Amino acid sequence: MIEGKGLGNKKVNRVNMSLSNKYNFKLNRLATACNLKPTTLAGMLVELSLDNPELIEKLQSEYCTYSTYRVLPVKKGNEVEYLLEDKTV
Repeated sequence: MIEGKGLGNKKVNRVNMSLSNKYNFKLNRLATACNLKPTTLAGMLVELSLDNPELIEKLQSEYCTYSTYRVLPVKKGNEVEYLLEDKTV
């Protein structure tokens, strides 16, 4: 990942995902309604999801199998940062 190289807010990381026909239809329909490209909207939805502490907690409750890797979402101003839970006593 390239950080701090004067790139501003440029997107430099790609993530590919596959959607079912049902969710692709929903994404395209919402993108059209919002006057956005589907990829732009998908990126926005991912960013909103990753900055939502309640959703992060729900996903971890359901899918987190290794407590060592569990993250604590901490809100600092407008940003949400992830800290690893420290299980040491």
